[in-house]
Amino acid sequence: MGRDVIYKQYQKVQGIVRLWFDQLKQDKNLVVFLIFLVISTGFWFLNALRKEYTATLSYPVKFVDLPENKMLPEDFRGRIEVKVKAVGFVILRYQLSNAFLPLTFSVSEMQSLKTASGEEGVFTITSTEKNKIAGQLSQGMELIDISPDTLFVPLAEKGNARVPVKILADIGFQKQYLQAGEIMVQPDSVTISGPKSIVDTIRFIQTRKIDLQGLSDTVTTNVPLVIPPRVKSSVKKVTATIPVEPFTEINLKIPLRIYGLPDSLRIKTFPSSIQVSFRVGISKYGTIDESHFSAVIDASPVLRSDRPERLKVRLDKAPINIESLSFSPIFVEYLLEKKN
Repeated sequence: MGRDVIYKQYQKVQGIVRLWFDQLKQDKNLVVFLIFLVISTGFWFLNALRKEYTATLSYPVKFVDLPENKMLPEDFRGRIEVKVKAVGFVILRYQLSNAFLPLTFSVSEMQSLKTASGEEGVFTITSTEKNKIAGQLSQGMELIDISPDTLFVPLAEKGNARVPVKILADIGFQKQYLQAGEIMVQPDSVTISGPKSIVDTIRFIQTRKIDLQGLSDTVTTNVPLVIPPRVKSSVKKVTATIPVEPFTEINLKIPLRIYGLPDSLRIKTFPSSIQVSFRVGISKYGTIDESHFSAVIDASPVLRSDRPERLKVRLDKAPINIESLSFSPIFVEYLLEKKN
């Protein structure tokens, strides 16, 4: 319904415009008058632009040659106002242009200053820079005055650090596939710079989250870094490689190792070994055997008056490049005997 109302209003306005043009065509005197009015207004405007005017213009300021251990605060935006004399064409060109060059100041040529509040920086008296500023103005401008008379530039301590890249990922695989090792990142560390008070607190740079599901083959992707505010990084993206391969399930029999008994006692467990089950990538099949595992039992609880009926098994050693590791049994029965 709203569309119908808008369309009716559009037709109404269109009809009014057509009626006005029809009347304009019929009244030739009005047409001639409007043409001459436009021409005379144009001549008047061109004549006005040929005259000289005084105007105050605001220029951005660019600072160069900063010390290596210093930087400009993020929120610092230097500007100066210059009072100039120029013909209207030059002033109009400046005011209509959004691409005018900033005025450039060399920090190395400015004088050091520490304010009463403890803020460190450099300053210059703008009147002493009059010739330099005049040389950077648009051609045809005569410099009359500069404001402010003193230009203060605060400088912050700059910090640099090399920090590792941390991958944030949510990865899923098709059936019978798994991640075949650590995610490889290139580069694995980046150089960051910024205010020293911020850089000193950064321990790593994290990536945006990688969300990849249903993988059945190795994937390489570019991942943007999450750079903290006011900090710059040597790179914006890293390359992450997620190794993927089919897996096989392996079952091994691991003997139990017992500790915590005095030499006068011995113990037998039932069973005397456990069964471990795990998944491993095809590329690592055959490289893992019983020697890579260690299953132990702390038998010291049997020396208490309230000795337990069963003892708990603990897997003391296992490879890091396997998945879905489990073992059984978790508890074993035992028989305690005295040695002869």
